[in-house]
Amino acid sequence: MSEAAVAKAKQPKAEKKAKKAEATASDGAGRKRKSAAASPKKSPAKPQKTAEQVRTEKQTLAMWGLLSEGGAAYGGKLKPRIDPPERSALEQAGLVEVTTVKRAYLLTVTDKGWDWAEQHLGDPLPDNVTGASVLHGWLARLHTFLQARGLRLSDFFVEQSVPVTDAPAAQHRPEHAVLRERIRAAYQEVAGGFDRRLLLRDLRPRLADLDRQQVDSALMQMVRDGEASLMQLDYRPDVTDEDRAASLQIGNEPRHIIWITA
Repeated sequence: MSEAAVAKAKQPKAEKKAKKAEATASDGAGRKRKSAAASPKKSPAKPQKTAEQVRTEKQTLAMWGLLSEGGAAYGGKLKPRIDPPERSALEQAGLVEVTTVKRAYLLTVTDKGWDWAEQHLGDPLPDNVTGASVLHGWLARLHTFLQARGLRLSDFFVEQSVPVTDAPAAQHRPEHAVLRERIRAAYQEVAGGFDRRLLLRDLRPRLADLDRQQVDSALMQMVRDGEASLMQLDYRPDVTDEDRAASLQIGNEPRHIIWITA
């Protein structure tokens, strides 16, 4: 066989190999495209928080946890607990007062702390589940607030063109005005002024000549008028029989502490 004939016989085999190689390359490229299309796009990573941001968020969560207890609680009993670094920072900032009771630290929110809360409702909190217990505390407090005022949850979300407020104390029936003045005078005398934390067990004896039910109704009206707050003693070992006897029941929660504004 001549060389020309041999070359002609080999030509189809060479063409087949070239086509096979081209098909293999094309198939590989197709698989790569499919694989790339199937892979989900990665979301951009969140920017790393600075140490200062982390500290600030922990302090903010500590404040909201304390406020959910009515503004006074033992730091170690809260969930999440307020650890020494947060406690010291909040005290130095003037947001809380710290007193030692039976080797435990009682934290009380100051007027500056309440003002801070009104101005920082939207501040960021830590990105973890510890905020769930704080949310639970605030939902329970919201429930009591709505019950005391006879409101529905939907009322809380209704936008009002004109703020709806309760009638001022001066417009209530005359007996309420008399009871209110008696309560305020007794509170001021026992507490040594207004805007101070006072146990109901210390206030009740000064009002012993008045009907208990009428006094409680007047106290609840003062709460609705925004001039008084009623809170719990959250550390159960501190609740005495006198505290239980003097408490005012709101829903399922007894209140042992009163705070009246000037």
